[in-house]
Amino acid sequence: MNIQRCQPLEARRVFNLRPKIHIGIGSVVFAALLAILIFLINPGIAVLVAGIIAFAVYYYLESRLLVITCPYCRKDINTNTPWQCGFKGCHNLNVDEFPFVHECGDRDCHYIPKAYICHHCEKPIYLTTDQQQMHAARRLESLEHPVKVVIKDLAQDKASRQKDEIGDLEHELGVTTLKKKIEIVKNMPADAPVVKTDAQIMAERVRRGIENGKTLLELEVELLADARKQHANDPDMLFEMEKVIREVIFNEKDRMRY
Repeated sequence: MNIQRCQPLEARRVFNLRPKIHIGIGSVVFAALLAILIFLINPGIAVLVAGIIAFAVYYYLESRLLVITCPYCRKDINTNTPWQCGFKGCHNLNVDEFPFVHECGDRDCHYIPKAYICHHCEKPIYLTTDQQQMHAARRLESLEHPVKVVIKDLAQDKASRQKDEIGDLEHELGVTTLKKKIEIVKNMPADAPVVKTDAQIMAERVRRGIENGKTLLELEVELLADARKQHANDPDMLFEMEKVIREVIFNEKDRMRY
């Protein structure tokens, strides 16, 4: 196949310079042949022969398909692939004049893509050194169902994953703590005295504190300080106790409201 390979970062420069380079090479071929043939054959025929050969060289070079290689999956991508502009969603079918390594062919757009989403592995191929994925170009799958360009915010995506991981860990911690309490209850003898839950103990302390004239804010600060001192070496239990204390304070506020 008559192709010309180039690096993605060089593709735009190569595309823009190709016509000038090809014309230059054709002109050099024409001049060189004419200089030789004019002394061997009729000048008119020499001009005709040199012109035909020079045009053939130019046409061969100009008809080469410009191809880039995805740096991730290592598969070739033809730059004359029909594509969709990531800025306004324009459909680019005149890909010989407006490939994705050049600019959008829509007369009201002319957006210059800085990246192309590989249609083999869906990873961004950067066409500029600043590596921007915003408004990346994509292959145009069909005219009836144009591809919707989805641009990921990497920072937001990372924060979302971290939030999910924290939520999973908190859930796992709660399940583990509950299992420990269930195991303790199961191992208690049948005639063992009734053991009050942490929530019940905290609720009693809160009510006694209110009877002694303390505010809920003062009680919350006091209970949290005691819990942090008592469970300083057990972060899991401290986390659980802080949840219990805040829940008790909230319930007491709700009860006092009525």
